[in-house]
Amino acid sequence: MTTVHRLGDHLVNFYLVDTGPALLLVDAGLPAHWDGLRTALRDLGRPVTDIAAVLVTHGHPDHVGVAEQVRAASGAEIWVHESDAPILTEPRRLNKVWTPERSLLGYAVRRPNSLRAPLHLARGGALRIPPVRSLRTFTHDRQLDLPGAPLAVHTPGHTHGSTSYLFPDASVAFTGDALVTHDAVAGRVGPCVICRAFTQDSTTALASLEKIAEHDIATVLPGHGEPWTDGLARAARQAVAGGIR
Repeated sequence: MTTVHRLGDHLVNFYLVDTGPALLLVDAGLPAHWDGLRTALRDLGRPVTDIAAVLVTHGHPDHVGVAEQVRAASGAEIWVHESDAPILTEPRRLNKVWTPERSLLGYAVRRPNSLRAPLHLARGGALRIPPVRSLRTFTHDRQLDLPGAPLAVHTPGHTHGSTSYLFPDASVAFTGDALVTHDAVAGRVGPCVICRAFTQDSTTALASLEKIAEHDIATVLPGHGEPWTDGLARAARQAVAGGIR
C-alpha cells in the first residue's frame, strides 16, 4: 500500500511517498527543508538511503532545494523532463531557459501582499540551490521503472519541462505547479494555474490541464495549496475555466 507524507511549509509542498520497499520524493522543497525531511524519515524509522528516487516536477528552486543533498546521501536517482534538466544543473542561471510572461512588479503594485511568497522562498534558500550532479531524463510521457510505477505526464506551460507524476494504483496525482490550489501571488484559492509572473506559456499551461483531465485519479497533491480530493478531472477543468491572471 502506498502512503504519502506531505512535507514543506505553509507555502511550499513536497512529498515523501512510501511504497513499502522503497521511498520516493516528489519534488525537493527548499534548502531550508532538509531538517524537516530528516525528521520525517526518523519518525518513520527509515534511513535516507531508502529514498530510491526524486521525481522533480519542474526546475524552479522551491522544487529542487534538497535534491542534490538527497542524491549525495542516498544515491537516489533524480528524474526530470529533459527540457528542465539545464535548470537543475545550473540552478543559479534559471533565466537562461525560463522567462515568465509578465513581471512580478505589476502584481505587487496591485496587491503588495503578493511579495510575501517570493520573499519566503528567498529566505528558505531559493537563491542558493546546489547544482544536481547526476540526472535521469525523459522526453515523452512514460511509466518510470520505479517502486509505485509512477506515470510521468508532460504538462508544459509553467515551465517547458513541467511534469505531473500520476500513481494510478494509489489514485494520486502530483501536479507540481502545473495545477495548484493556492496562488499566493494572485491571491487565488482552489484549483488554478499559477499567475503569469511565474508561468512561461499560459496557453500551453491551460492545454496541459485539458490533457491530464483525461486521467481517472481521485486525489491531487499540488506544489502549493491544500490537497484536492474531488478528482483530477474536476480540478483540471475548474482551473481551465478560471483562466490565468
